[in-house]
Amino acid sequence: MATNKNARLRYEALDKCLSNFSRKFYIEDLQKVCCDYLSKEFSMDMNVSRRQIYADLKEMEVSPTMHAPIKAYQDGQRKYYRYSQKGFSIFDLTDEELTGLEATVNMLSSFRGMPQFDWMTDIIRKLKKKYKVSESQRNILSFDSNVDLRGIDRFKELFNYIMSQQPILITYEPFGKEPFNAEFHPYFLKQYNNRWFILGFNPEYKDISVFALDRIKNVKSIKNVKFIADTIIDDPFDYFFDVIGTTIPNHGEVERVVLKFAPKRYQYVSTKPIHHTQKNDDLSHTITIEVIPNKELEAIILGFGKDVKVLEPQHLRDEIMEIVKESCNNYGLLKNGCKSPQ
Repeated sequence: MATNKNARLRYEALDKCLSNFSRKFYIEDLQKVCCDYLSKEFSMDMNVSRRQIYADLKEMEVSPTMHAPIKAYQDGQRKYYRYSQKGFSIFDLTDEELTGLEATVNMLSSFRGMPQFDWMTDIIRKLKKKYKVSESQRNILSFDSNVDLRGIDRFKELFNYIMSQQPILITYEPFGKEPFNAEFHPYFLKQYNNRWFILGFNPEYKDISVFALDRIKNVKSIKNVKFIADTIIDDPFDYFFDVIGTTIPNHGEVERVVLKFAPKRYQYVSTKPIHHTQKNDDLSHTITIEVIPNKELEAIILGFGKDVKVLEPQHLRDEIMEIVKESCNNYGLLKNGCKSPQ
């Protein structure tokens, strides 16, 4: 194939047209597509003559590296051009790309069987057929997932609503409260601790809301309502930037949290940060993070048990002490005048 960038781009444009069996491309169409393709690539107006298009079609046919089966089909007084072999493309994958694709196929195979990835089986089958990619019979990857998770069956439906920018009506039932309906404009799906959440705009509150999939009881599209695009946050990832998990307390502010660990546990935490802002102090066995304290942070701290002590801020230290005190009460450890832990 030609190494000239201009020619390569024309071949790319022509290849896309000739492999498109849902539309007829006449010579003037091919010429326009090539002009538009080059103009976009070079950010300036580019012109390609009709004679050049004919020459490119001939080169694609006779080139030993392309051998394109191009056929001119008579359509009244004109002819349109198309590959005679459906699925043909002049851009074959290299051996290195095929190896990478094979590894990717094997990785994607690990998702099969999960409700939200039912479509993966068809994609893998098409990849294997088109590129003759083999699939390893031995599974070498495992993802932390729970196929029996409540609400996971709604993943694909909600994913499609996000992609199609479709407003929806959600029936949501918080723990211990009555269900309610909410108009919702979905933007983003997030997983935390093997639980899925959906983020979007709630017109009633004129703000971003986050709903857990396992508490959604019903979902249906809302017709004749214009989708409200995200104008509040530039990037959904930024929305959760200052928290661990998905809970963002009202009026919460970013604080400096300092945790001191037992030496052996510190080795674990220092190599597996609990937040992207984490800074380690190997001498004092402390880590410092800049976050908005929330329930997820408390759960992580409590999960370390006796191996961690909260140094800052004081209100978080007091909150953890109260939780530990209640736990001791649950086991009858604070009876007969015993004092609470200090």
